[in-house]
Amino acid sequence: MSALDILGNIVKKISIFFSRLFEKDVVVKITSLAAAIVIWFVISVSAYPTMKKPVYSIPVQIALEGTYADSHKLQAMSISAETVNIVVEGKREQVGNLTADELVAVASAENVMYATEYNLPIEIVCSSGKKFEVESIEPASVTVDFDEIISKEIELTPELSGISAADGYFIDGEDNVDVVPNIVTVTGPAEILKNVTRASVVVSEDTSLTKTEDFITNAVKLYRGNAVVTDKDKERLSFDKTDFTVHVPVYGKKTVKLNVRITNAPDGFNTAAFMEKLELSVDEIEVAVPNELMNDTETEILDIAVIDMREVDIGKEFTFDVDSFLPEGYLDKNEIGTVTVKCPSDGLVKRTIHITNPSMQLVNVPSGYDFRIATSGVMPIFIGSEESMEQLTYIDIIARVDMLNGLNIEEGASYLPMPVTFSIPAFDDVWCIGTEDGALSPRVTVQVMAKED
Repeated sequence: MSALDILGNIVKKISIFFSRLFEKDVVVKITSLAAAIVIWFVISVSAYPTMKKPVYSIPVQIALEGTYADSHKLQAMSISAETVNIVVEGKREQVGNLTADELVAVASAENVMYATEYNLPIEIVCSSGKKFEVESIEPASVTVDFDEIISKEIELTPELSGISAADGYFIDGEDNVDVVPNIVTVTGPAEILKNVTRASVVVSEDTSLTKTEDFITNAVKLYRGNAVVTDKDKERLSFDKTDFTVHVPVYGKKTVKLNVRITNAPDGFNTAAFMEKLELSVDEIEVAVPNELMNDTETEILDIAVIDMREVDIGKEFTFDVDSFLPEGYLDKNEIGTVTVKCPSDGLVKRTIHITNPSMQLVNVPSGYDFRIATSGVMPIFIGSEESMEQLTYIDIIARVDMLNGLNIEEGASYLPMPVTFSIPAFDDVWCIGTEDGALSPRVTVQVMAKED
């Protein structure tokens, strides 16, 4: 009798068993049914020890680690299939309860050398160690697009859409709008990033401003020349920062007067009368003022510079950049650029007067030393009105050498170069402009000697 005949007899007997089973009471029926199932399982395993089974939706994994592609920063940009379906064959106890969670479809990148498209075969790996044969894989391979991954630092500029200034106010162009942070690092495929030339942070709000405001946004727009990078390409990029503050300063208009200050004028010099004779290229300018500073009364008059009287020659002109004296946040609305200050020339006379040694005074002399002016005299140049200069003599000039300026006196005699200052108390319109060699303050040599006990 063949094995098939034997199996047929077993099945026949089991059928007879089941038909009689339902003629008995409930407890016997249940017990008998359980025993029959066990018998049936044993027979099935004995008769059919191997089986085939389909497994669906196995995730595809690209194996990059340790490959040339990995060391050259090539990564998979797209893949034709995220999962595969397979049919496996093996012993019933190995594949009977096999699931997709135990399997990975590995696509090896060991032959990937360039940033291009590759067709990679699939190999099934079982994480639980079960043994079986893979009869079929669908799809048997995947198409993967590889590209080099690079990072690029890009400076951000503001892009305002719908934002305007109310009447009487203005926004001084996007060049004066700050983005914080103003640098973003973008990482992604070289194919996309290599031609990106600039980036902007976009603020899209339909609003009219009367004061300086900050806007928070995460909208970044990338450009290749004048063309905007598409959203599809942007999805393949990552940014190291996502939130940005756009500081939009709003300005009002204000007219301020200009002023000049004087320093190093002789004692008794009529500074006010001299300043009236100065000619400014503009007496006032219109400036753009941050709205919050519109009522700042301290800036209604601006000092454009401090002029040293020792540098004031007849008819000399001084030029100052507007940006150098405007307070922080102010803008030159008229775009003047520079202001020129012209010194008076009419009715002035220049003379060199010899001041001898005996006419010079030592002041603030420290104790414990003897001092003597070793220089025979100096030849300073004076400027003043014709009337004053006709009367001026060396007797009217007080020349002082101030010894308080940080003496470093060593033992024994030493010689110190010291500046000479002048005052002309009898005339309030005369000043000194130094010497013919260009020194603003003439210098003399002072001999310092320790006093003997």
